[in-house]
Amino acid sequence: MFPCNQCGACCRQIEKIPFAVDMKLPDGSCKYLDHESNLCTIYKSRPIFCRVDDYYDQFLTDKISREDFYRQNLDACEELRKNL
Repeated sequence: MFPCNQCGACCRQIEKIPFAVDMKLPDGSCKYLDHESNLCTIYKSRPIFCRVDDYYDQFLTDKISREDFYRQNLDACEELRKNL
């Protein structure tokens, strides 16, 4: 399972995801993010691009190893945290 630390960095910068435009608030954060807890208010029904493991299983199993995909996502997390 992807080791998310629930920092909320990805959800606070959803404007960087072109296909998530309908989820974006004016400040660039996701409208489903609870800004106090950093938790998703629609967690159980969140979109596939918000579910790292499910996204990998559905689209990438024959293209990249899970470990490499996790590494890429963790690198992206680090960059997003730098921008907070």
